[in-house]
Formats: sequence, C-alpha cells, structure tokens
Amino acid sequence: MFYAENGWENFWNKIGDFFIEVDDSGMNYLTRILLAIALIVIAWLLLRLISSIYKKATGIKKKQLGIDVSAKFFILNVLKIFYWLAIAFTAISILKINITGIAGIASAVTVALGLALQDVISCFASGLIVLNSKNISTGDYISVQCSYGSAEGTVLKVHLFFTHLGTPNGQEVVIPNSNILHAVITNYTKLKARRLNFDVGVSYDTDIELAKSTLNDLVKDDKLVLKDKELSIYVYELGAYSVGLRIRCWTKIKDYWPLYNSLPEKVLLAFREKGINIPSSTDLKVSK
Repeated sequence: MFYAENGWENFWNKIGDFFIEVDDSGMNYLTRILLAIALIVIAWLLLRLISSIYKKATGIKKKQLGIDVSAKFFILNVLKIFYWLAIAFTAISILKINITGIAGIASAVTVALGLALQDVISCFASGLIVLNSKNISTGDYISVQCSYGSAEGTVLKVHLFFTHLGTPNGQEVVIPNSNILHAVITNYTKLKARRLNFDVGVSYDTDIELAKSTLNDLVKDDKLVLKDKELSIYVYELGAYSVGLRIRCWTKIKDYWPLYNSLPEKVLLAFREKGINIPSSTDLKVSK
C-alpha cells in the first residue's frame, strides 16, 4: 500500500514538475500553454477584424473592383486556411513541440489523406480554374450538362468545393466544382441581350398575313422588346391541326423573364380581339 501511494505521489510530482519547471528560456510549460491559448484567442479576434475590413474594402456582396462576389469569398476562405496554418505552426513553436519525431507519421498520413481526399482536392483546384476563367459569375443564369446529370439556375456562389445554383422554383442545387469544370455550360446572362422565341398555332382557315401583322404590332409596341435588334415573324410548321407561327425578338437580360411571362397572355388577348382562332389542340409556347 505504501509503495502504491508513493508511486502515485511520484507520478503527480513529475506532472507538476513538467508544468512548473523553468526551461532554458526562463518559462515553464504552463506559461507556454497559456501563451498558446492567448495566441489562438487573439488570432481569432484579429481574424474577425481583418475579415470585416476585407469585406468592407472589397464590397464582398457586390461586384466591385472588377472581382466577382464568389471570387471574393473564395479568396477570403483560402486566406483563412493559410492564416490558421500559420497560427498553428506558431502555437507549436511556443509549446516547443518537436515535430521531427512525427515527421514520418505526418508524411504517411498526408499521403493517405491525399489519396482519400483526391476528389475534394480536385474540386478545390477546379474551383480555382472556374473562378479564374470567369465563364460564370455570381448572378448568372446557367444550364449545366454533364455525365452525372443536368441542372439549371442562378449562380448563388462558387465555394471552395461546390457551386451553388438557385432554381426558379426556390430550390438550391449544389454541384461539385470538378463537375462544373468538365460540364457543358450554357450561360443565358453572359451577354447583354437575349433572344426569345415564341410559338403559337393558328387554325388553317386563318388569314396568315393578319395573324403575322397582329403579332408584329404587338411585339413592336412592347417596351421590353429591343427595337434595334432583329424581329422576325414567320410560319415555321404545318402541323396536323394548326399552322405554327414563330416570333423571334430580342430583349435585355433583366427583361427576359418579364417578357417571357407576359407575352403569352398578350398574344392570346390580341388574337381574340382580331377573331383569330387558336385550335384547342395547340398550345401557346415560349421556348428558350
């Protein structure tokens, strides 16, 4: 019993000496631990301040300085990673942890993690390429076609590993950046103007010239249609039950969806006013 108690006493004495004994630099290990904790706390507070200054300087939620919003967030997240790596190495230095003994283990772990996380690393690298190429930007409406499927929506952000799209019906689609890099992307909002195709069928006994002139007057009077761009109205199909007419007109990117949603009703009312019949088997159709 005596030896057991004496053994525990020696054990705790050694632990106490480990924390209290002063080394060659004049500090004990307890002081080093407190300094490392203080460093982490100060680093966290400093990072919040630096992030706040960065966000205000770059207008992070707006496309300022010619830098896309997603690129600003991407840069900030990468800087945070390197910042915390620097803090981690500084804390290790303060604690006087000898990393040479674990270098071999660290190397093996790094290789294992590299193999296990190669898809994650690929997504990160792909994100850098996607942002640098500037093919897509925050706020762009895009369609993504790749071997894993397809998606369509507004670019919410290009994150470190994923690109987030917002669909018109209020859903969020998350796509790995590696898929974005290898996908066929249709960007509907990259250019200043966009063409809208509108199809409508009329009965075979309709005066085609009257129908075309009605559509022509309707589109020319629409404020959302660009007057300096080509406007064409023509017969594109002779269907089983109707004659297909097509309108091709141009509008500004911001006016595309308002025109897309308003044109069918306007055509329907104009045809009714002129007595032009739309067969029941034919639908008003707006195509992209």
